Amino acid sequence: MSQNNLVISKEVNVYLKRKPYVLEALEQDIVNYSALSRKISKDLGNVSFEAVKSTLIRLSKNIRKDKQERENKIIKLLRKSDFSVTNKIATIHHLSPININSIAFSKTPSGYMYFIKETNLIKKNYKKVDYGFAIIKIKSASEIEDTPGVAAFLLSALASEGINVVHLMDCREDTFLVIKEFDAPLAFKVLAERLRI
Repeated sequence: MSQNNLVISKEVNVYLKRKPYVLEALEQDIVNYSALSRKISKDLGNVSFEAVKSTLIRLSKNIRKDKQERENKIIKLLRKSDFSVTNKIATIHHLSPININSIAFSKTPSGYMYFIKETNLIKKNYKKVDYGFAIIKIKSASEIEDTPGVAAFLLSALASEGINVVHLMDCREDTFLVIKEFDAPLAFKVLAERLRI
């Protein structure tokens, strides 16, 4: 590879890192390399079309290989994890800490979020209380701490079925996905199917 082509290759790499949807299209192998090469060549100041295209083809092969290896590692890890669903969850948003028996809680810049069984909720003057949620609890092996992409895999699987995760807590081996209660059966089914691949 010539020095000029090496510079172009680096520029294409930087360009792609700023375009996550283009990277995703390359991962899926659903891109027209010639059209994309023309666009990138123009965006980079009319650099060599051939150098851009050869870089894209080489990078896309590496991206697909890396993604497959990463996804296999995530699936292997999650297959060993324990999943459970708890329904009838209320969320409490309050400005200061409160003494309450919660399933989980988190501190956010706007206050504290508590997740409790609706039956355990004591009526008080909280900033905000919402009902009708479920929590998918995932207990994983400690290797999850060194495995990038687990949360993205879970969120992507649920989003692909129109399921919104309203709150995500991920701390060490424990992952909590808070979703609308009516989505819980489908969410559990979707995750189970993704892990059987």
